[in-house]
Formats: sequence, C-alpha cells, structure tokens
Amino acid sequence: MVLKAGKPTTLQTQKERAIAAVQEVDNETSPKVKLQRFNVDIPESLHSAIKIQAIKEGIKLNTLAIKVFEEYLKNQS
Repeated sequence: MVLKAGKPTTLQTQKERAIAAVQEVDNETSPKVKLQRFNVDIPESLHSAIKIQAIKEGIKLNTLAIKVFEEYLKNQS
C-alpha cells in the first residue's frame, strides 16, 4: 500500500461525511422548490452564534435560517 500526500478533503471526519451523505439523499428525494435569495445585515456576534448552532445541529446555515423563519411564522398564527 502506498500512501500519497495530498490536499485534505473538505470533509475530514466520519460525522461530516455521514451528514453530507444524508443531505445528498434528502436533496435527491425532496421535490425541487424554487429558492429566493434573502440578504440581511446582522451583528457579527449573532452571525457567529447562528453558525455555531448550525454546526452543532449538523446542518447548513441556510437550512437553520429557513427552519427559524418557518417556526417564527408558524407561531404568529
């Protein structure tokens, strides 16, 4: 067996590879939804806290934001 040095992959851990695999399956099985870009300026500290939470949940920042907005709107009814 020959080991070669190379660039590390962006997915380093087994957990990250597993999360990516599940997300790929979800993307393949869910119906395509037209997305609209939404830009918002937020304090850096809030952005950091949101990013950390997304990492803890093993989801993308975008997915977490959608989840938060959906929950907020659901509670407004």
